[in-house]
Amino acid sequence: MLDLEEIDKDLYRSKKLWVPMGARGVFGGNVVGQALVAATNTVSTDYSVHSLHSYFLLPGDHSIPILYHVERVRDGKSYCTRTVTATQRGKNIFVCTASFQVPRPSALSHQYPMPNVPHHSELPSQEDLIRSMIDSPKVPENFTELLKQRLEEDTKRHTLKELRNPSVRTEQSFWIKCKGKLGDVLALHQCVVAYGSDHNLLNTVPLAHGSTWLSRRGANPKITMMASLDHSMWFHCPFRADEWMLYVCETPRSGCDRGLTFGRIYKEDGTLAVSVAQEGVVRLKESTPSAATVEQPKL
Repeated sequence: MLDLEEIDKDLYRSKKLWVPMGARGVFGGNVVGQALVAATNTVSTDYSVHSLHSYFLLPGDHSIPILYHVERVRDGKSYCTRTVTATQRGKNIFVCTASFQVPRPSALSHQYPMPNVPHHSELPSQEDLIRSMIDSPKVPENFTELLKQRLEEDTKRHTLKELRNPSVRTEQSFWIKCKGKLGDVLALHQCVVAYGSDHNLLNTVPLAHGSTWLSRRGANPKITMMASLDHSMWFHCPFRADEWMLYVCETPRSGCDRGLTFGRIYKEDGTLAVSVAQEGVVRLKESTPSAATVEQPKL
């Protein structure tokens, strides 16, 4: 997913793109991760990314490659900056500016503590949850087919009822890691977490209104559209993406068809490794009560 073909100096082309089930275009984390790979390829190994800020301009088309052009904005002794523009069919679909730093020790250090949550060893995996619902006789056949498609794609303990009618909350947490081993190059681990950081982050917004993609008509609003607008990340310290990390997502505000989310990614030892911020389009449609349930005015 992150491998790129170098076709000229500072110009790269994607090899593989993924569209999540029901999405309008290429997975946003796919584009963020590949853009960071392109930028990292133009920077000395003395530097490590410490932040990136990006905008999604148009949905990506998975049927043709994405071209990534890197602009070498600045090279300094301690910091260097790159801007990556992603294009398809001559149009800009994404732009990202990443800043890299020569790592150095500092006496200045503090962080938000990691919340107390169930350990990943005590929880079923996402695949386990989906399989249990597929095997459940209570799940309708048409819904089972949807779950099988989802299983082919890809932590908190959920039931089907909770997924369809979730409790109203402004925060969710789950454990993440990639499958297999990645080696010891930090830049690759950073690009992999950039890819994964877009997963479920914006989905925190409809949770604040008691909705998910699996919500049915009833008391819960129905999601009609969700799309990322921007995505920012701050990398605080070295980490491994092939080891368990806790992703804490929260949404402080929504309105004007937009929702704001923040994410904190902790190492298993409680160290805050990455911070994330994203705003996206989130449109919900209130359920319309049937004629039988509409209260008639009294004379």
